[in-house]
Amino acid sequence: MSILVPTNMNEVAEKLNEDKNRGIETTEEIVIKQAVLDNAQDILNGALEGPYWKVKWRKEDESLVIYDIMNQEVGTVSATENSFSKNFKDNPATVIRSLDDQIQKIVKNA
Repeated sequence: MSILVPTNMNEVAEKLNEDKNRGIETTEEIVIKQAVLDNAQDILNGALEGPYWKVKWRKEDESLVIYDIMNQEVGTVSATENSFSKNFKDNPATVIRSLDDQIQKIVKNA
Protein backbone atom coordinates (compact mmCIF):
# COMPACT_ATOMS: atom_id res chain seq x y z
CA MET A 1 0.00 0.00 0.00
CA SER A 2 1.29 3.43 -0.87
CA ILE A 3 0.51 6.47 1.21
CA LEU A 4 -0.24 9.26 -1.20
CA VAL A 5 -0.11 12.19 1.24
CA PRO A 6 0.88 11.69 4.88
CA THR A 7 -1.48 13.42 7.32
CA ASN A 8 0.19 12.37 10.58
CA MET A 9 3.54 11.23 11.93
CA ASN A 10 2.67 7.51 11.69
CA GLU A 11 2.06 7.96 7.97
CA VAL A 12 5.32 9.95 7.68
CA ALA A 13 7.16 6.98 9.24
CA GLU A 14 5.40 4.60 6.82
CA LYS A 15 6.36 6.83 3.87
CA LEU A 16 9.99 6.91 5.06
CA ASN A 17 10.02 3.12 5.31
CA GLU A 18 8.38 2.76 1.90
CA ASP A 19 10.94 5.11 0.32
CA LYS A 20 13.80 3.24 2.01
CA ASN A 21 12.50 -0.07 0.63
CA ARG A 22 12.38 1.48 -2.85
CA GLY A 23 15.96 2.74 -2.51
CA ILE A 24 14.92 6.38 -2.26
CA GLU A 25 17.07 8.41 0.11
CA THR A 26 15.04 10.91 2.09
CA THR A 27 14.62 12.29 5.58
CA GLU A 28 11.72 12.84 7.94
CA GLU A 29 12.06 16.60 7.36
CA ILE A 30 11.81 16.22 3.57
CA VAL A 31 8.77 13.92 3.84
CA ILE A 32 7.02 16.34 6.22
CA LYS A 33 7.68 19.38 4.00
CA GLN A 34 6.36 17.50 0.97
CA ALA A 35 3.33 16.37 3.00
CA VAL A 36 2.55 20.00 3.92
CA LEU A 37 2.83 21.07 0.28
CA ASP A 38 0.77 18.10 -0.97
CA ASN A 39 -1.92 18.55 1.69
CA ALA A 40 -2.20 22.25 0.79
CA GLN A 41 -2.54 21.35 -2.91
CA ASP A 42 -5.18 18.71 -2.11
CA ILE A 43 -7.16 21.21 -0.03
CA LEU A 44 -6.91 23.80 -2.80
CA ASN A 45 -8.01 21.29 -5.45
CA GLY A 46 -11.00 20.37 -3.31
CA ALA A 47 -11.99 23.99 -2.74
CA LEU A 48 -11.86 24.70 -6.48
CA GLU A 49 -13.27 21.30 -7.51
CA GLY A 50 -10.22 20.67 -9.65
CA PRO A 51 -6.49 21.32 -10.04
CA TYR A 52 -6.79 24.86 -11.40
CA TRP A 53 -4.45 26.71 -9.04
CA LYS A 54 -0.99 25.77 -7.75
CA VAL A 55 0.71 25.91 -4.37
CA LYS A 56 4.46 26.48 -4.12
CA TRP A 57 6.87 27.36 -1.35
CA ARG A 58 7.45 31.08 -0.92
CA LYS A 59 9.90 30.54 1.91
CA GLU A 60 10.47 26.84 2.42
CA ASP A 61 8.89 25.51 5.59
CA GLU A 62 7.53 28.95 6.57
CA SER A 63 5.12 30.17 3.91
CA LEU A 64 3.32 28.99 0.79
CA VAL A 65 2.13 31.05 -2.14
CA ILE A 66 -0.98 30.27 -4.19
CA TYR A 67 -1.13 31.01 -7.91
CA ASP A 68 -4.31 31.12 -9.97
CA ILE A 69 -4.83 29.63 -13.42
CA MET A 70 -3.16 32.68 -15.01
CA ASN A 71 -0.11 32.14 -12.76
CA GLN A 72 -0.94 35.28 -10.78
CA GLU A 73 -0.33 35.24 -7.05
CA VAL A 74 -3.65 35.24 -5.17
CA GLY A 75 -2.52 34.65 -1.60
CA THR A 76 -0.09 33.27 0.91
CA VAL A 77 -0.39 30.71 3.67
CA SER A 78 1.92 30.91 6.66
CA ALA A 79 2.90 28.56 9.45
CA THR A 80 1.04 29.52 12.61
CA GLU A 81 4.24 29.48 14.65
CA ASN A 82 7.77 28.20 14.21
CA SER A 83 7.74 26.26 10.93
CA PHE A 84 5.34 23.95 9.15
CA SER A 85 7.53 20.92 9.86
CA LYS A 86 7.89 21.67 13.59
CA ASN A 87 4.15 22.34 13.86
CA PHE A 88 3.40 19.13 11.91
CA LYS A 89 5.57 17.09 14.29
CA ASP A 90 3.79 18.62 17.29
CA ASN A 91 0.22 18.43 15.97
CA PRO A 92 -0.41 17.46 12.34
CA ALA A 93 -4.20 17.87 12.58
CA THR A 94 -3.79 21.51 13.62
CA VAL A 95 -1.48 22.17 10.66
CA ILE A 96 -3.96 20.67 8.21
CA ARG A 97 -6.85 22.62 9.77
CA SER A 98 -4.84 25.83 9.54
CA LEU A 99 -3.98 25.12 5.89
CA ASP A 100 -7.65 24.49 5.19
CA ASP A 101 -8.81 27.67 6.96
CA GLN A 102 -6.25 29.90 5.23
CA ILE A 103 -6.81 28.36 1.78
CA GLN A 104 -10.61 28.59 2.05
CA LYS A 105 -10.31 32.34 2.84
CA ILE A 106 -8.04 32.89 -0.18
CA VAL A 107 -10.42 31.02 -2.50
CA LYS A 108 -13.47 32.92 -1.21
CA ASN A 109 -11.73 36.30 -1.60
CA ALA A 110 -10.34 35.65 -5.09
